[in-house]
Formats: sequence, structure tokens, C-alpha cells
Amino acid sequence: MFEAPRQMQSAIAGAANVPAGFAPTGEIDFQRLLSVLWQGRGTIAWTTAASLVAVMLLVLIVPHSYTAVTQILIEPTDLRAVNTDIAANQTNNEVAVLQVESQVRVLMSDSVLGRVVKAEMLDRDPEFVGRWIGTGADSTIAAINALKRSISVKRAERTYVVDVGVTTHEPAKATRIANAIAQAYLTEQTAVRSDAARQISQSLSARLNELKERVRQAEDRAEAYKASHNIIGVNGQLVDEQQLSEVNNQLGQARARTAAAKARLDQIQQIQSSKSEFGAFPEAIQSQTITALRSQYAEIMRREAEQMTSLGDRHPAVIEIQAQAERLRHMIEDEVRRIALSARSDYESARANEAALAASVDKLKGSAITTNEALVTLRELERDVLASRAVYEAFLVRARETGEQERLDTKNIRIISRAEVPLRRSFPPSSLLLAMAAVLFGVAAGSGMVVARELYDAQMPHISKTGIGTGAGAAAGSLGGKLFQTVTQFWPPIKLSSPTVPVLAVLPNVDVSFGLDAAEDSKSRFAGELRKVIKVLYADHKSRENPSVLVVACDDQDDTVAVALTLAAVAASTQRVLLIDADLERRTLSAIDADQNDAGLVDVATGRRQLADVIFRDQQTNINLVSFVSPSSRRDRRISETDVRRAFDQVKRFDMVIVAAVDLRRDPSTRFFAGLVDHIVIVARTDEPYEGAINQFVARLGVDARKVRGAVLTGAKTA
Repeated sequence: MFEAPRQMQSAIAGAANVPAGFAPTGEIDFQRLLSVLWQGRGTIAWTTAASLVAVMLLVLIVPHSYTAVTQILIEPTDLRAVNTDIAANQTNNEVAVLQVESQVRVLMSDSVLGRVVKAEMLDRDPEFVGRWIGTGADSTIAAINALKRSISVKRAERTYVVDVGVTTHEPAKATRIANAIAQAYLTEQTAVRSDAARQISQSLSARLNELKERVRQAEDRAEAYKASHNIIGVNGQLVDEQQLSEVNNQLGQARARTAAAKARLDQIQQIQSSKSEFGAFPEAIQSQTITALRSQYAEIMRREAEQMTSLGDRHPAVIEIQAQAERLRHMIEDEVRRIALSARSDYESARANEAALAASVDKLKGSAITTNEALVTLRELERDVLASRAVYEAFLVRARETGEQERLDTKNIRIISRAEVPLRRSFPPSSLLLAMAAVLFGVAAGSGMVVARELYDAQMPHISKTGIGTGAGAAAGSLGGKLFQTVTQFWPPIKLSSPTVPVLAVLPNVDVSFGLDAAEDSKSRFAGELRKVIKVLYADHKSRENPSVLVVACDDQDDTVAVALTLAAVAASTQRVLLIDADLERRTLSAIDADQNDAGLVDVATGRRQLADVIFRDQQTNINLVSFVSPSSRRDRRISETDVRRAFDQVKRFDMVIVAAVDLRRDPSTRFFAGLVDHIVIVARTDEPYEGAINQFVARLGVDARKVRGAVLTGAKTA
């Protein structure tokens, strides 16, 4: 994006004046290193021997510890002793794991360990109580606390198996205690479940009397209501309903009899009125009197026929026979009339009975309606009785079940591997392992001492190896000294009097154009020196976030621009770098004609612009640039430090953030950025009394002085 020519002129006339010896650095001379180590083989030998002796003393002096492990399988579902299934249905895996993890905490509880202390008499064991022996309760508590420190309980991943390890100075004791913990845990679980069942049973039993009284009161209310409303039932049916049903049946039968009597009467009356053959109906046929009279009448009629044939119809004998026949007809008619009177009497009686039964049915219907209305309230009372009785019976059954469960062991926990006497100690580690570690440590320590001594002897007498603890530490100081040793091979020695800040790099008089051109050559000495600065920053970076560094000069000078840009260019060759120009004059951006943007980080803090909108990327150097404040930035409201911090947090997505700033006294934003960044690099010149200026600068930083990683010196003259 930025293709404008470099504006600042080189003080050395450009890259052509770079010394010929400014060649790639960072290469390791293995031959020289091996020679130095061989010369110091005596030191390496005695450090190795000292390490072995120390290990031997450790094994002989330090008390040995032995660890015994027992394994317990804790199924999350209990056995079912009452239901038909032996085991309960499986629960959710996450819930099951939480249950097992809870049991792991129970294993280390005071209740379980207290049983172990009591069973194994650990309150009298010097290894667990020491000076608390014989002090009663205090020794028990001390033994429990010591036992907690001696055991380890963990669940194997993806299983319900819990490993219980016990570490003591005696292998047999560790085995006994491990097995005792497992047994105490099982006993504790049984006791807890029994106590829980007993508590529930007692609570249920306490409620039974109250529930029983509630059932009795509900039944009394129902019976009293029945008595007050004359609601009487037999065999599950009300008496009124039974009577109504019976009388209704009788009424039907009475109506049938009335109809039959009426039909019989009508038949007889019809025969009488039609003068038909006497006795031509069932009652007459069944009557013996009429049958006898009809027989006599038939005999008279036969004799009449005989006499009329022989004597004639006027003979006295024939007339006498006819008189007898007339008398017999009158007798039959009289008998028929008696049957008709009897039929009428039966009909009247049946009709009267029917009327009486109909009246009884009407009366019973009225009584049934009244009873049904009363049954509405009675059913509510009976439902109350049923509900109270059901609750009482459920509590009674549950109380009996829980009472029996007190004596049942339903836990699904078992010991799958009892602890065995350990054959090897757990601490100190095996002698072979300790010996190998001692040899490696001795060789490494001896080699480090030899190399450090060689570096010390090879350094210039007037250069200090270390700096004060301003955050970089002794390691940064040694690195600064080593860098100084390398740099002085190409530039004349610089007189330093006990510097307080490690020197990270010494650069010649360099401007932006020369610095950027030299940084593009990855093999140049210039780029190598700046890469060493980057290595120091990364070596001292402990945060998880990407590093951020403030490049600042002790006073108002332009060397900060060149150092910040070239440092960013070197870092941008391998990673994404953001350079923030915190100078209000924006000299860093102006150095490469990148100050045209009308917004800066302040606009991101106010929410006017997005971070991606205010960042420019230099295609030639691959550096992402942004100013802190642009001349066109608008501050519509007061900007708080929280806003700027929030905007600065957004730039952490870059691999490295470099902030170019000026002296603390000239720009207050420099002091603010010193509190935001992770590291601070100071730029100073070698041709000025910079030591006092650096010390004053560090003093002004206050608590942020711990972020100072070192100084980059500029203006070194070439040899």
C-alpha cells in the first residue's frame, strides 16, 4: 500500500557503507564448543561425582516410602432387594460419574478415616501423630489429617474403579491401612444406608397414627351422613333402590294379571250377549258342574228325539221331557252367570292391586330422587375416605419395607483388588533412575560452568556481564553481555561504566531507509542483531497472549523511529506485526509516507471505527501500521483508559505489537502505553552520556520498570 520513497537520509550514505564484515551471525562453532568442554572435563567430572554422591546421600538419609494400592468398584446403581430385578436400570452416564466422584470424596472423609484410625490405632503411631501421642482427641484429629496427606484416591478414566493408594514408611503398614480404608468405606456405606432407612422408617411410623386417625374421622363423617339422610345399603345396593325395583316388577306383573282378567271377563260377556253355545269358553269347559249338566241335557235331548218319533210332539211324556230340558238350560245359564260374576270379581281385584302398586312406585320414586341428591355429597365423603385410606395403606407398606431394609445390604460396591505388600519403594525413585539423573545433571551443570567461565574470560574487561533485576533478570544480562562480545568484533569498543540495563544490541548510525534495506536481507549482520532482540523478548515472555513491546527513547530523538521500524520489519518477515505510532507528531508513519489515514486507535476506542478500517499495511515491509491519534480523529465524548485498553486488547490478534513512542516527559501517552505493553526496550545513543539518562528513565517508569528488557544503542562507529 505504501510505495513512497524513504524520506530520512542515511548518515553513512546508505547501505553501500555497511562494513564488509557485517556477515550472518547466530551460527554455533561446535568444534570450539567441544574443545572448551574437553578442556573443562575435570570440572564436568567432579560435578558429576558430586551429583552421584548427593544422590547416594539422598537414598541413605531420606526415609523410604512405600505405596500400597487397593481397587474398589463403585457401581452407581444399587442392588434391588425388593423388586424383581436384581439391579436397577442404568442412569445417565454423566450423573453416574458425578455419583462416583462424590464417593471418591466420601472415601477421604473424616468419618471413613476415623474408622481406620480407630481400627489400626494410628492415633498411637509416631509416623502419623508424632508429638500428639497420648493427648486424646487431638491425637485422633492429627492422625486423620496425617492419613489424608498419606493417601491418594482417584478414579480411573472411563471406569467406575477407584484406586486407593496409601504411602507410609513401612510396606506392611501401607498394605494394612489401604485394606482398612476399603473395609471402612464399605462399613460406612452400610451404616449410612441403614441409618437412612431407619430414619425414613421412623418418620413413616410417626405419621401412621395421624393418618389412621384421619381415615377414622373420614369414615365417621360418611357414616353419620348416611344415617342423617336415611341412606341404607344392602349388598352394595341402596334399600330404596331395591324396593323400587321389586315393586316396579310387581306392578308389571299386576298389570299383566289385570289385562288377563279383563280379557276373560270380556270373553264371557260376549258369549252371554251373543247367546252362543253355552259353555263355549275355557272356564265353562273346565267347570265340572256345567259338564255334568251338559251331559244330562244331552241325554234328555236323546230321549226327546226317541219319544217324538214314537209318540209325537204332543204326547205328555214328550212334553215332560221338554220341560226337563228347559230346566237344564236354565241351570247351565245360571252356572255361566256365576262364572261371569267370578271373572268380574277377579278383574276388579287385579285392577285394585295394580293401582296400589302404582302408588307405591310413585312414592318410592320420590324417595329415590331425594336419596340420589344426598348421594352427591356422600360420594365426596367416600372419596375422601378412599384417598385417606390409600395414603395410610401406602405409608403402612412403605414403613414395613424400610423397616426390613435396615437389615438389607443393597450397595453395589465391592473390592476388586486388595492391596498387596509393595516390593519396591515409591520414594526416593529407583537407584538406577536417580543415578542416571545425577549423571545428566552433573554433566549439564559442569558443562554450563565451563561454558560460562569461558564466556566470562573472553569478555572485555570493561563490559559487565549482568544488569539489575528490571524484569529481564540475570539471563537477559548474560545475553546482553554475549551480544556485546559479538558486536564489538565489528565496531570499536564502547566505554560502559557499570550499566544498570542490559544492552541488547549496538547499531551503527542508521536511518529508516538504510535500516529497512538492511532488514530485508535476512543474512545481514544488522538483521541478525535485531533478531537477537526479538529472541530476548520471546524468551522473557510468560503470558499466553502474543507479546507487545514499547520502543521508546530516553529523550526526544528520531532514533526511536528507525529502531522501531527496522525491528518491526525484521519481525514481519516471519509473523504478523502491528506497529502503533504513539508519537503525536506521527514521525514513525511519516518516515514511510504512511500518515495519510484519517483515523487512529483512538477512533477504535470511541467506537467510531473498526480496527480493520484504521490499519494500513506496507506491501514492501509487510508491516501493519496504525497511529494512536490521527489529526482527523474526533473525540465526541470523553475517552477513558478502559476504552483505550479495550481497543488495545483487540490488537493482540497480531503475533507481535510494537509501540513507537518518545520520552515520558514529552508525551503522557507514552507513560500510559508503558502500563499496557508486556515489554519495554529503551533506545539510547553511544555518543552521549546515556547511562544517567537511562537510570532516570527507569526511575520515572515506577512499577513498570520491571518490564524493561534492555537497551538498543545507536550511533556506534564502524571499525
